[in-house]
Formats: sequence, structure tokens, C-alpha cells
Amino acid sequence: MEMVDVLQSSPLFSGMSYEEIKKSFEYLDKNYDGTYFTKRFFPNDYIAIEGYVCENLGIILDGEIEVQRELPSGKFLTITGFRKGDVFAESIIFSQKNEYPSSIVSTTQSEILFISRMGLIKLMSQNEKLFENFARILSDRIHLLSDRVTTLSLDTARKKIANLLLKEYKKTGSLNIVLPYSREKMAQIINVTRPSLSRELTNMKDEGLIDYYKSKFTIKDLDALEDCLL
Repeated sequence: MEMVDVLQSSPLFSGMSYEEIKKSFEYLDKNYDGTYFTKRFFPNDYIAIEGYVCENLGIILDGEIEVQRELPSGKFLTITGFRKGDVFAESIIFSQKNEYPSSIVSTTQSEILFISRMGLIKLMSQNEKLFENFARILSDRIHLLSDRVTTLSLDTARKKIANLLLKEYKKTGSLNIVLPYSREKMAQIINVTRPSLSRELTNMKDEGLIDYYKSKFTIKDLDALEDCLL
């Protein structure tokens, strides 16, 4: 099964062999038909719409997607992005109010595996490792959301930039950082306008805090960058 090959790289099935994953879905096919399906999407297709009821867990088999929220102005704020193997809707599928808080859009051609609530319960009941993985994904998502809230609560572009770069520094331990997205996406992530981001990056470079070229950043003065958050 080509699907199983992809699922081996998904955090939900981490530590499970090809045969274990294959048997899990064969079990669903035999006993709970219709509890999972795959669907293809084109660029800019909506996978889910804000306010709609969430009935399935999603796993990206191919392509990339974004979680977006529409602002009163009609513009869209990108909350986060997901790639092949990533899981989404894990935090709302079992929620009492299981509605999508934001829309999910396919940014490329994509293929998504959808697993129903019942299907997920049955899979987890058959394999403790899958249950453990699901719990870990939920925990990691909570931490990510907490970081996102912290970023959005900062009141200046400089603080938001400093916070983003310092988080990457803590992850890697390196003063040389490569961000895996464009400057436009960076502005969306920290919720500032593109001109404000460019202006503040220039100021921080001129003051000797950082250096940068495209998506590559170097922290020149770690202490001063940390002081930006005080």
C-alpha cells in the first residue's frame, strides 16, 4: 500500500512497522468499513471551513496545506502550515465543540487521508503505540499554540522578531539560523505587515543585533537580542 509508506513517516504512526500499519487498516476494512478515506485537492481548495463540524482526523499523504483565518478586512492570516506526513484536527475531533476554529486550505496539489472518530478509536484500541503517539501530538500542539499566543501578545515588531529568532536559537543551539519560509510568510507568522518587518529587520541589522540574507539569519549580539524582550 503506497499510503502505508507515507504513514511510516507520520508522527501518528511513529515506531510502528509497515506490517503493523497495514494490518491496522486491514482491520478497519474488515470490521469498520467507511471509517477512513482519501481525497485529492487542488491549490487553493478548501479542505475545511471555519465553523464547520470536524468529523475526521486528517493526515497529509502528499502536498502542503495552511491553516488560515479571515480578518474583517477580507485578508487572510496564516496561522501555521503542514506538510507531508503531518496530522491536523487532532485537537478538535474529540472536542465537545468539534468545529474548525480556522479554515484549512491546500496550498499545492495534495492528498489527504481522513480517519473518522470511530476509526481512530478502533485503531488506538488495537495498538498502544498509536495511542501514545496521538497523546504526544496533542501535547506538542499545545506547546506550539502556547508559543503562538506568546508571539501574538508581544506589542512591537522588534519583540516579535527577537522572540522568533531566539526560539530557533534555543532549538538548534546555533547563532546561524535558516527559516524554512519566505519573508512574506514570516510577516504572517508574527502578525506584522511586510513593510514593518523589513523596516525593523533593517534597523536591527544596522544596530548590530543580527545579520541576514534572504532566509538565513545570524545573531550577532545574543544579549542585546534578549534585551529586546525586556
